[in-house]
This record gives sequence, C-alpha cells and structure tokens, in this order.
Amino acid sequence: KTTTIPHQELSIESLKMNGIPFTLCDLIGNMLDNINGDIVGDESYRRMTDVRNDLKLMIENPERFLLNVDVEKISNSGLELTDTIYGQENELSLLKQCYKRSHSRSDGFAIIAGPSGIGKTVLANQFEEFVSSKEGIFIEGKFDQLQQSTPFHAIASAFNEYCNVLLSDGASSQSIAVASALRESLGQDACCLGKVIPNLSMIFGDFEEDEELLNCVNAQRRLQYLLCRFVEVISSSSSNPIVLFLDDLQWADPASITVIHHLLVTSRFSRFLFIGSCRDEEMGQNHPIWNMIASVQSLGAHATTIKLQVFDKETVNRAISDMLSLSPRLTWPLSDIVYHKTKGNPMFFSRLMVSLSKEGLLNFSLSRRRWVWDEEKIQSRKIPDDVAIFLTNAIGQLSSEVQAALCTLSCFGASADISAVKILEDDLGLKLQNSLDAAVADGFLDKLNGKYQFCHDRVQETAYKMLSMEDRASRHSRYGLALCRYTLKNINDDAMLFTAVDQVNRGGPHIVSGSDHGSLLAYLNLRAGKKAMDMSDFASALAFFDHGILFLDENHWHDNYNLSLELFDNAVKCTYAIGDHQRLNKFSEQVLSFARSFNDKLTVIYHAVSALCDASSLDEAIEKGVWVLSMLGEDLFQPSSRSETLALIEKTRCLVQGYPEDLLLNYNLMTDSSKIMAMKFLSRLEISLVMGRRGVIPIVTSKMVELSLVHGLTPMSAIGFAYFGSMLASIGHVNEGYRYVKLAKDLVHRFSSKEVAGEVIAIATQTIGYVEPMQTTLEFHMQGHKTALEAGDIRSASLNFNLYCNYLFWCGGNMVNVKTKCEEACLFMKQHKMLAFLLNLRPFLSTIVKLIDKEETPSPFGFDGPVEDVLISSNPSAAMIFHFNKMYVSFMYRDYYGMASAAEEYFGYKLDVWTLLNIACVQTYISGLVSFWIYRQTSDCKWFERGNRSKAAMRHWAESSQWNFLQKYHLLEAEENFSNRQYEAARQSYHNAIQLSKNHKFLNDEALSCELAGYFFFEIGKKTEALEYFTRANSKYHEWGAT
Repeated sequence: KTTTIPHQELSIESLKMNGIPFTLCDLIGNMLDNINGDIVGDESYRRMTDVRNDLKLMIENPERFLLNVDVEKISNSGLELTDTIYGQENELSLLKQCYKRSHSRSDGFAIIAGPSGIGKTVLANQFEEFVSSKEGIFIEGKFDQLQQSTPFHAIASAFNEYCNVLLSDGASSQSIAVASALRESLGQDACCLGKVIPNLSMIFGDFEEDEELLNCVNAQRRLQYLLCRFVEVISSSSSNPIVLFLDDLQWADPASITVIHHLLVTSRFSRFLFIGSCRDEEMGQNHPIWNMIASVQSLGAHATTIKLQVFDKETVNRAISDMLSLSPRLTWPLSDIVYHKTKGNPMFFSRLMVSLSKEGLLNFSLSRRRWVWDEEKIQSRKIPDDVAIFLTNAIGQLSSEVQAALCTLSCFGASADISAVKILEDDLGLKLQNSLDAAVADGFLDKLNGKYQFCHDRVQETAYKMLSMEDRASRHSRYGLALCRYTLKNINDDAMLFTAVDQVNRGGPHIVSGSDHGSLLAYLNLRAGKKAMDMSDFASALAFFDHGILFLDENHWHDNYNLSLELFDNAVKCTYAIGDHQRLNKFSEQVLSFARSFNDKLTVIYHAVSALCDASSLDEAIEKGVWVLSMLGEDLFQPSSRSETLALIEKTRCLVQGYPEDLLLNYNLMTDSSKIMAMKFLSRLEISLVMGRRGVIPIVTSKMVELSLVHGLTPMSAIGFAYFGSMLASIGHVNEGYRYVKLAKDLVHRFSSKEVAGEVIAIATQTIGYVEPMQTTLEFHMQGHKTALEAGDIRSASLNFNLYCNYLFWCGGNMVNVKTKCEEACLFMKQHKMLAFLLNLRPFLSTIVKLIDKEETPSPFGFDGPVEDVLISSNPSAAMIFHFNKMYVSFMYRDYYGMASAAEEYFGYKLDVWTLLNIACVQTYISGLVSFWIYRQTSDCKWFERGNRSKAAMRHWAESSQWNFLQKYHLLEAEENFSNRQYEAARQSYHNAIQLSKNHKFLNDEALSCELAGYFFFEIGKKTEALEYFTRANSKYHEWGAT
C-alpha cells in the first residue's frame, strides 16, 4: 500500500544543520519535490538517471560538486575562471602523442591554429602541465605585432627562460651536465649567442668582446647555426624532450621565421619538440609561416596541425557547471542563453561570465550557498555579436583614468616593462601605475616578471583600436621621445633603445621639428640598427636604417655626410645578408651617386659583387671585380692560353721561393687599406669560381699571393696560399704544393680567423689527400664544415660537406652510410639554396643509389625538369661531373653502350682542374679504366691513349702517396697489359692491385680489382680462376654495400 506524504512535512533543514553538505541536501530536496509523482520545483528530478549522474559527479569530484564552497573566498574574489580545457581533449591528446614521438627522437612539430580567443594558449598551458608532470622542460615565447623591431623577441625570451630554469636547478646533476655540455660545445662562440640570449652570461660568466670572434662571413647564418647547436646540446643532454612553444606566429618577424626553419630542420632528430600557434584565418596563403612549414615538410619533417573550433552547447554547459560547481542538469538554462549570445567563442564566453557576475545578473546566494542567476534579465541583456565590440563596451565601463592607462599601454603591444611605465610617468607627468593596477584587479591585465601584460591579445587590440590613427601616431611619438631622452643618458640599455626608437618610428617623420632633431632621430635609428646587426637580426636592423634615412632632410648628403654614408652602408650590408638584392641595388645607387671618394664606395661595391657571386652571375662579378681591382691599382693579367696560365703560375712560384716558410708565417701584416680591400674582393671570387669558372682561379690566386708578399699578410692571405698550393699540386709539384697548404692552415691559426678557416680547410685538404692517407682527410672536411658554419660561411660549409661525401665514397666507406651522408648534404644545400653545390652533388648521390639498388630512383631534391637540362644550362663543370657519373655507373654495370656514350660526352669537356684535386684524381682513374675497356671493344687507339695518360698521371701521383695511388696505378697497368695481350704481366698487376687495395684499406678498389681480374681470366679461358675472383669480388661488393 502506497502512503502519500504531505510535502510540507518534508524538510532538509535538519540535514543541513547536522553538517550534511549543502549540495547533497539539495539533491535530497529535489528528490522530495517529486516524491508523490508531482513535480513541485523547477529543479526537481524527472528521471532516476539524473540522480545517478549527480551522485557520480559528487563521488568523482567531491571538492567541486559535494563539499560546501568557501563563502568567504567567493565573497572576496567573486566568480573565478578555471584553467581546465573544454572540448579540446582530442587536441591535447595529439600534442601528447607528438611529445612521446619526440622522446623517441622522431621528427615532427605541431601547429595550433584558430581565430583569436579560441583557446590556443589555454591548450598550450594544459600541455605544459603534462610536460612538467613528465619532468620535461617547457619554454615559451610570444610574438607581438607592436614589438617586431626587437630582435628575436619571442625566441630570446624563451631561451632566456630556459637559462633561468637551468640555473634555478643548478645543484642537480642534469643541470650541471647541461651547463658543462654548453660550455664545451659553444666555447668562445657563446659570446655571439649571448647577444641574443643575455642569460647565457649567467652560465658562462660575463662575455668579453673579441673582434676576431665577431668577424664572420655571414653573421645571420652563424647565429642560426649557433642557435641550432644550442638546442642540439640542451636537448641531447636532457633525459626528456625540450618543448619550445611560440605563440602568435602570424606576427613572427622574418629573422625569427628563418631561425625556426633551421631549428626544425637541424634538430628534428633530437629530443626537441616545437609547437607554434597562429591565427590562421588572418594569414594569407603566401604567409611566410606557411611557406616555412611547406619547406620543412619537403625536407622530411612531419607537421601535426591542430585546428581549434568554437565550443558546442554541451561544452559550454560543462564549463559553466564546473565554474559554478553545480550539476550540468541545473545549468542548462543558463548555458543555453550564454551559448546563443557568444556563439561558443571561448574568450567571449569567459568575458561574458565575468561581466554577468560583476553586473549582479549572476551572483552567489548566501542563503542557498550556491550560484543563482536571473534568466529573464540575462536573456534580455543586449550583447554585441562581435567580441571586439563587447570588449570595447567592457573597457568603456572602467573609469576614464583606467581607460586612458590601458590605451597608453596598448601602444607598446601585448606587454610593457614597468620600468618604461615609470619613465613615462617621470618624463611626461602621466599617472599610470595606479590605474594599471586597477586594471589588473579588474582582470584586464596581469602584473608578472616586471611587466604589465594584457590578459589576452584581443584586449590589447581593442584598447589600441579605441585610439584614432592620429592619436596613435601622436602617442607613439611622445612616448618614443620620452624614452629616447632616457636612452641618451643610459647608453647600455639596449632593450629600452629598441623600444624607444620603435615608438618614434611608429610616430613617423612628421614629428621632426628641424634638421638637428631629424639627425638625432636618424642617429638613434643607426644605433638601434647596429645593435640589431650585432644580434644578427638583419631584417630588424634594415627597418631601423630605413627609418633613420626617412628622418634625414633633403640635403642630408651635404649636411650630414658621415651619418648618411653609415646608414646607407649598413643598409646595403643588411640587404645582402637577407638576400634582398633588389633593395641592395637601390641603396647602392645612392652611395655610388653621392659618395665623395672611391674608398667610400667600396663597401657597397663589395656586397654588390658578393650578390652577383651568390646568384652565379660569375661573368658580371668577375667584370666588376676586375674593374674595382684596377681602381685600387691592381690590374689582373688575362692569359689567353693554358701555356700563358702555366707561365703565370711559374712566375708566382719563383716569387714565393725567395721567402722561407718561417719568414712567411711571421711576415709583416698588411696595413694599406686599399690592398686589404683588394684581398677581400679577390678572396670573395675564389670559392665561387671553384664550381664555375675554374680557369680564372690561377689569375686570382697569383694576385693574392703577390699582394701578400709585397704588402704583408691578412687573414685572406691564407686563402691565397691554400689555392696556390693546390695549383702547384695540380701541375705536378705535389710536395711543394703540400708545403704551401700547410702554411695556409698555419696562417689561419696565426690570425685565429674562422672567417676564412672553412674555405682554407676545404682547398688545403685536397692537396693533403695527395700526400697523407686519404682516410685521414675525412675528419678535416667535417671540421671544415663545422668551422664554416660557425662563421656563417655556408658556401665553404657546403664545399666541405660535398668533398666529405666524395672522400667517404672513394675511400670505400659503407655505401648505406655514404648515401645517408649525401642525402643530409643535399638537404643542407637545398635548405641554404646552394644550387651550384647541389648540382655537383646530386649526380653523385644518384650514382650511390644505383650502386646500392639499380632500380631505385634518388630524390630530385627540388629539381623540377630533367636533371641534364639543369646541369648543362648552369655550368660546364657541373655537366662534366654529371656525365662522369653516368659513365661510372655504366662501367660498374658493364653497360658498354651507355659507358661509351657518356665517356664521349665526358671527354668533350676540356676543363682545367686547379683545386678539386680529389675529384680530378678519381675522374682520371675511372676514365682510364673505361678507356681501356672501350679500347678492347673497338680497337680505337684514342681510347688506349686516354687510358695510358691516366696510368702515367697515377704513376706520378703514387710518387707522393703510394698509399692512395699505387693500387690504382697497378689496376690501370693491369688493364693496359690486358689490352696489349701481355697476360703474365697483367696477372701480376691484378695481383698487386688487389693486395695493395686490401693493405691500404680501400674496399671499393679491392672489389673492383677482383672483378676486373675475373673478366681478365674469363677472357683468356681460365674459368676456375675467373670464378674465384668473381666470387671474391661479389663478397667485397656486398661488404661495401653495393649490389
């Protein structure tokens, strides 16, 4: 029998008085409201599943849904937003997967994309908690639309933060190990990196400026290399991955984008994970970030793109439920209204909830001990559809003083140093700090780490947009001038200098009140630009020089000549560093038109010639270089034939022979500025000629040696002697050339010049390989590659990498390892746009791939059309290398017709080899073997003569290094005897070649010698001996890694 209980007799007050949590009492009350089957209250239960769900929430999260709330805390703080992510669980899971992959050294990075206010930073913060829980390191930086002039602002702040983390945990063994590894890896180069990461000085101690360390070929590329090395060290020294998060990539400056590109390419195999966030809807298809990502992906890195969406109704309700500590069943009515007003935009949602609380439409009931709201008033409240308008209205409700302070702060971007705020107060009489502190209390700002920081970019953007264009310009000018007055008194505050000059520049040149005033602002821009150059941010530096020029008056070349010349000279240097050759020409024209002397024009002419060399416009570069040298009093002799070139080399040789090596090493220094500049022009041409106009090398080299002997030494003299030694070796004076390349390396040590070290090592090692065991030269080229990178000398780094791969192959290195190194080298050259070097290396990689697997096709590495067309249209040197590789592959597979066709093409190029002696030796060796093989098929005497010349050359080289060349000589001798039907002599020569190859550890030569011996015995009818040699060759080829 069912008993009906009068509702009024039921009460939960006694339960509350007995200490039962209010939420549980309310649950019981809601059940009692429906105890007789009649729904009495709006919150009464309608289904038992709702009761079960609420009880489950209380059990799983008692602090939020069961225990009584802290009334005093809520009374003081009001509604508090949670850091919990909503609707982004899958996205967080993707980031965790990226982290796990990076832990296992897998390559990849992640991009979080979505409109402003969608929750990108919140997701990153949640991921940071995960990384910290796994004992990983999470460092972050933020790009700012109004702080792009500060060099590497976001990256520098992130790595500065890492240094702080490292030092805060200084006693741990891992921190000690990382600091030690950084000291060992960076060494003195840390001072260059310390200009971007000031906190490095806390690890290394105060840096002392060293002029030799600051000299380099390309400071921007040097910085990219050093930053990559920094990341490589800290990630490889850490047991867990380093996560670098950079926010607001859509505002990243070009220099920072380039650094990110290099980090992703260079560090993709270490425990390093890059995560970036961006407002993709505000970025066009050709935004530099998208281009950078596409480039990195083309080099093999994997990108995880996470596209965030607005909240759905379910997510909004869950967030409100958590925020109010109420069951989702109870918050649905409020959630429905809020969702329709905010369209699920996370930031709009959070700001609206705070606004409703402040307006009393959502308040905490002390009697009910829970949040309550007025649905009708919230529903009727007019709220703009756009979050920017909503924020504008919210800021408009603040006091006029706070609004004005927010507008002032917005002129500096997402944040501003408190020290800058104090300067404005003192200089301009503004009352800012109290108002900004009030904005902090209202939740519009944060006050952290000595900065006032907007709680969100949209708040800053909204405050800034409240100002008219005229008001913005006026404020930027006033604030900038105030900070400039401070920087003139405090010349060592670089950060304030960048901020001050940037503000003035945003104000524009209209603020100039006279030529002296304009000159002062131009000078400050010059100072800021030179500081940015010191930090290797040439894009920011160029912007400063551009603005400095704008502040000059019309007669500046007359009234402010020195300031004008320095601004334009530095602008030219920056345009060259960033590869903007069009603007380089524009700035150069001004200097060439108005400079008062030829010497004042030399800087821009030097960079113009360098730009031509980079663009492989060698004829024009040589023409302009010859003209400059003539103006400097140094005419270049132009030989019309090889005999005249040899006569020039002999003349230089006789000149040098009058100077003992000890005297040369300690010779006087060059002091004549015009001769020093001539040496710079000559040295700039040398390496470009290696991959192109090789015939000009003796002319340039002889002049460099002559200048060094007559006028004294410079660091560039080492380059001259390296090429000179190589030239002597190429015409037969190997031991003499060997002495001069050793002198060149000693000169590098004398001058401690990394600027020339990479090129000297690359060229000198070629001659060293004609005397010392070839296997020992491998470490020289890797050292040359590393040293060149440290100086930003990408050309020499590419040349050393190219030669290393060649040496590794021809020394008999494992083919799979050679292939891996060649692919790394090709990627490096593609990344740095070293097309001339890539054109020379790619056919070699194709050869390796085909020897490993005849059917495999190598990666084109960016070549769109037929490789032959690209090579032949580029330069004859590259075409010759291409046909040599075709000839070699055909020979190794005994493809007679392919071999003969490629050989005809190869021998059609009559190019002198003055420097790349190892390549010349290999080409001589293989072309000789091919020639004897073709002769036996055709009986054409020209092929026998070619083979005989190769044998004679190898015999001469064997006199300087039996280790490297004697086995090659005996194999050519064996093929010659085979061709002459001198079978007994051939048998002995094959035996000598095989035994010496084995003794000298040339596995490739041993395999080839066995195979050719097998063909020899097969042809003369000795089938048993032939099988024995073929079997041995097969074993050695497999050991080498070839099929």
